[in-house]
Amino acid sequence: MTGFVFLRVRAHRLLLAAALLAVLLTTAVLATLTAFSGSIGDAALRHSLRTRSAAQASLVVRAQVPPGAQESADRAVREAARRTFDGLPVGLRSLARSGPYALPGARQGAEPDLTHLAALDRSRVRLTKGSWPSPYEKSRGEAVEVALPEAAAARLRLGPRSAPLTLTDRLTGPRITVRVTGVYRPAGPTEPYWQLDDVGGRGVRESVFLTYGPLLADPTALGHVSADRTQWLATADFDAMTTDRVDALRAAAKSGPAALAKSASPSLGGSPSASTALPDVLDRAERALLVSRSTLLIVALQLIMLAGYALLLVARLLGRERGGETGLLLARGGSRGRVVWLATVEALLLALPAALLAPLLAGPLTGLLAGQGALARTGVRLDGAAGADVWLIGVITALGCALAVVAPALSANTGSLRRTRSAALPAPLRAGADVGLLVIAAVAYWQLDGRTSGSGALSGDGAGGLGIDPLLVAAPALALLAGTVVTLRLLPPAARLAERQAARGRGLPGALAAWQLSRRPLQGAGPVLLLVLAVAMGMLAIGQSASWDRSQEDQADFRAGTQIRVVGSRIPEARQPGVYASLPGVREAAPVARSTMDLSDNRQATVLALDGARAMPGLLIRGDRGDRGDRGDRGDRGERPAMAGALRSPKPGAVVTERFLRSSGAGVGSRIDVPLGGRSLRVTVVKAVAELPTTGAAEGQDAEGASDGGALLLDLPGVNALLEKGGKAPLSPTEWWLSTAPGASAQAAAALRARPDIDPEQVLVRDEIAAELRDDPLGAGPQSALLAVAVAAAALAAVGFAVSAAGSLRERSAEFAVLRALGTPRRQLARLIAAEQGFLLGLALVVGVALGAVLTRAVVPLIVLTGEATQPVPPVLVELPLPHVAALLTATAAVPLLIITALALRRGEPTVSLRHDGGN
Repeated sequence: MTGFVFLRVRAHRLLLAAALLAVLLTTAVLATLTAFSGSIGDAALRHSLRTRSAAQASLVVRAQVPPGAQESADRAVREAARRTFDGLPVGLRSLARSGPYALPGARQGAEPDLTHLAALDRSRVRLTKGSWPSPYEKSRGEAVEVALPEAAAARLRLGPRSAPLTLTDRLTGPRITVRVTGVYRPAGPTEPYWQLDDVGGRGVRESVFLTYGPLLADPTALGHVSADRTQWLATADFDAMTTDRVDALRAAAKSGPAALAKSASPSLGGSPSASTALPDVLDRAERALLVSRSTLLIVALQLIMLAGYALLLVARLLGRERGGETGLLLARGGSRGRVVWLATVEALLLALPAALLAPLLAGPLTGLLAGQGALARTGVRLDGAAGADVWLIGVITALGCALAVVAPALSANTGSLRRTRSAALPAPLRAGADVGLLVIAAVAYWQLDGRTSGSGALSGDGAGGLGIDPLLVAAPALALLAGTVVTLRLLPPAARLAERQAARGRGLPGALAAWQLSRRPLQGAGPVLLLVLAVAMGMLAIGQSASWDRSQEDQADFRAGTQIRVVGSRIPEARQPGVYASLPGVREAAPVARSTMDLSDNRQATVLALDGARAMPGLLIRGDRGDRGDRGDRGDRGERPAMAGALRSPKPGAVVTERFLRSSGAGVGSRIDVPLGGRSLRVTVVKAVAELPTTGAAEGQDAEGASDGGALLLDLPGVNALLEKGGKAPLSPTEWWLSTAPGASAQAAAALRARPDIDPEQVLVRDEIAAELRDDPLGAGPQSALLAVAVAAAALAAVGFAVSAAGSLRERSAEFAVLRALGTPRRQLARLIAAEQGFLLGLALVVGVALGAVLTRAVVPLIVLTGEATQPVPPVLVELPLPHVAALLTATAAVPLLIITALALRRGEPTVSLRHDGGN
């Protein structure tokens, strides 16, 4: 029996080779997506905890340590950190500081400049001049040796050779004398360690007092100066962290700090404090992980659908090729079960290599994906080792493919396989199955589109947990399947139209090709549907990837509002215009006053009063988010001038958002009272826009809109003029919006952050926000997988088209032999084949492009989500780059065109076909 099975395989080796290729390709891609999903989740979580969320993921402990108890306090904090980080390896750094001291040189009646001593972790600083402070011995009566930060040394003009300084205790202690022995700078100014320092590692901070420091001293000196608190920064080694440990780590991070704060350890002074934002970091990471996995599941389900159809197509062709052989087996006493068993053995022979090779290929393919597209920019390295889940998916996929190959044998027809004219439509479509599928897809789309809860890809369970919404995953596949099946109804009328057009001509190839297509329209339905699926899937992938990239840029524009936004400073108000305007690269500096106004139903609206003449040229607003008639990139088609004109109306005018109109019950032309500067200012609503930058949920309000009442925009100079006319003080700017020259924002931001009267976190840079959004591994990862799925879809379509075209020509070999015997030239037969297959290819590409464009416009806005699993603000603007679409069509059509050319040029022997057909 084994020999017979191999004889059957050998007899149909080309079809079975195509089936093996399809099974291996499908299994390898799905196993790779499984490995990619697991590894990108773990790698992105570790990357986030080590980089952008490192400060939030650390544990900060503060305590008043009694004299001589430092070592026991360190042990207690380390043990608490191990509990907080669920047993992960812990690193501990401390910063012990003195009380405040006044520097000499203060003018009579003026507040002195302040400083303090601290024992810093010397691995976090670099000595740039002089030497480190020596241990302090009070018995010698020497000055305390200290090292100054570079910024403080430059401002105070002090260095290792400067005279000793006398510092005055600002509390009750005695004066101390210090001698500068060195100058240092932070090894990494943005490291989490510097959150322990009141000055943030910058050396100088200007607020009510001008503070310099800290003065780095040896730990032995702190026991002889005014005492203050000791602080610890505990960080975990997340190299072994995986997504499976998120729940346990979150629970430990919540209970650990609380337990430490309640502890009555004598070494910690009895009232320590401990805090970490790790639970919030893990919550955000978990939501982003679900969004990433939902995107991968969406494309995986589409690929499964395409692969299943390709395998069914190959299996049906194989069944037709073996029709005579199967009939002969049954006629000689073979049972239908034996036929199915033979088909099962062959299918398992196809599945076994795929089940073994696919998991082994998953690792290299995962590494290849990690080096492509948006993910390559993040620098994340993926561990593509095949785990148990990858092997399981490989085996299940291979068995599923085997089942698809066996399925036609379960309903094999042993009757005559040749019919003069086939039905125009399959029986299910004649019964209205396509209409039913369209209805189901429409309902799924309507349900998904109508969800306004903001949960996006997430759905809750009875225990309050979060999971991927199955509707989000299934709706795109249903829409794709419904649109593809409807294509079958286009084939008969398209074939009849082609026949009428060909009948008007005199050429034999065109007439025969059109007649053949109209006689058996479903003969080419298989490859047409396969190509339609592949093209539509590819366009969905291209549109989703391009729209995601565009959405990150739009979100950055919306969050920043302009190139640089300064959301507070300690610069005196009178000096602010000159300071901001003189920054390098700044073209315009616009003052902005931000406040809120209360509305009904516990809603709050954001009130922005800005200098429109200065701010509007640099305002980042997408054109379609203003007037509904505008479509543009960032207001380039008149939106900014229209808003500026509305603000300069004769009466005090306001530009409001549509949410504000709904929340307040107002309309365009209404007059509303806005509380400003201690009085109520009546303004007229002159224009309504979809959103205003820097307002709404993007600024941290409730994503579901429960407290967001929209926003309104006013002209700051006009408002101040009215306030001054009424005897009120003008509005003071709460933030400044800076427009910069192209490429100059980084230089201007660096100059701002170097100032002692501005904290670095108060400077928001649009390019930095965009880079953070683009380089999020969990967001960028699925975009790299989309390309792989599009390539796999094109490959599966090519395999299916090749098999179908070759099988169709083999079935019609007798027909072509008769034509050759009647004297038809080979050239005309070649044209016949090219016309017939070219018509099918062209129809598939046209329908696939149309279907892909429609589905992309409809589906992509629903499935492109933020890392918080919410709809982006502003909403996604769908993009389908024409060069990418052209490349997709070229790649998809290349192999079928080569196949058509090869088949058309193939030279067959008509006598062999005629003898076979005649039974000789």
